[in-house]
Amino acid sequence: MSRLDAERKLAQHGKKGNWRFKGLLLAHLPGSDVTPQDMAAAWPRPGKKGDYKFLAANEDHDADTAMSETVVAERDEPAYRALSVAKDADTPKHLGASDIEQSDDGALGGRLDDVIKRTLFAGSTPEEVDTLFRDQLLETVMAGAERRKVARDAANVINVDTPRGDVPVASDEVFAPSLAQGAELRDDRENYDTVRYDTTKHGQGARITDELIDTAMVDVIERQIEYVGAAVENSINRTWLNTLIDDASNNFTAESDARGVPAINGAYGEVDSDDFVPDTFVTHPDFRTALFDDSNIAFANRAGTDDVIRERVFDPLLSVEHFAASDATYDGANDWGYDQGGEIGAAVYDSDHLHVVTYAPNGNDIEVKEYEDPIRDLQGVNARIHHDTIFTQERAASTVTDETE
Repeated sequence: MSRLDAERKLAQHGKKGNWRFKGLLLAHLPGSDVTPQDMAAAWPRPGKKGDYKFLAANEDHDADTAMSETVVAERDEPAYRALSVAKDADTPKHLGASDIEQSDDGALGGRLDDVIKRTLFAGSTPEEVDTLFRDQLLETVMAGAERRKVARDAANVINVDTPRGDVPVASDEVFAPSLAQGAELRDDRENYDTVRYDTTKHGQGARITDELIDTAMVDVIERQIEYVGAAVENSINRTWLNTLIDDASNNFTAESDARGVPAINGAYGEVDSDDFVPDTFVTHPDFRTALFDDSNIAFANRAGTDDVIRERVFDPLLSVEHFAASDATYDGANDWGYDQGGEIGAAVYDSDHLHVVTYAPNGNDIEVKEYEDPIRDLQGVNARIHHDTIFTQERAASTVTDETE
């Protein structure tokens, strides 16, 4: 295959998603008709914006950012050897001198696409190419996780260094006492309660078949890798929603004339009366239907028009930010829904008192299993995450229960 054919494939697959991940796959999968040298010739040159024009249609990547991305590695890091090989690679003269430089402390660094292009031209060993590929693999997993991220935006995230431990309970409203002249401040550092957290490991493997590899279906492979990230992120969402719905100590019962905005307002009042300030609410799909059927939403949204109803979007309702949860996310002890009596369809809460706890033993909250040759071990790719969700004040949340018949 020629350089032009490789350029066509890179442009075709680069219009969406992680173009570097798919380009490296095309250069090395056994079922691909693109050689590493073909892909090296087609790979965009940093500083040449026209080489990146195929990214114009890519919602996740843009030319300006791609051109400026760099990679840096210390001597003891895996990427150092790949950078060293790329720096000294025997490449075509038109590439010019490498911009890979060594810093005073011995680290090597350069523009990412220059490193990839030279590494491909050099006919590097699988281990050297795979070092660069691993970063793109992790980026693809994280892209899948990002699209499913709800809980980590809807709660207070605590990153911990141990898989289990204690978190101090947040105090109710605190008022500093008056002090007599010369009196010492009371030491309350040890006078607090704690809540126990115990993270659990969740993991998901990729669903990549021999056929996908043999036919180099890189767009489908990318989706399967993103699915891995989405699945582990969904595990956080499930634990968060189960904890919120099952452990909230307040509840508002929605009668037939108070199923939409009045229900959110009622739950807000339950939390407010316990001296917490709600800032977030989460809803079931059935509740969202009832909510957007409620004409009160136009006025509660401060809009005064029906645009919010027709477009099913709104600014913070009652100054409370909304997050949508699916029916499948919840699998706790209650009935999650909003189309019959007794089902819980929403929850309103103060997010400062609901915590997603993540434990990252290897530095990344989402870990991808290390392989000596991940390009050829795609079927074994899996991701894992350790997490828990805890309340430090259950009174800071209220569920909404449907009591209509």
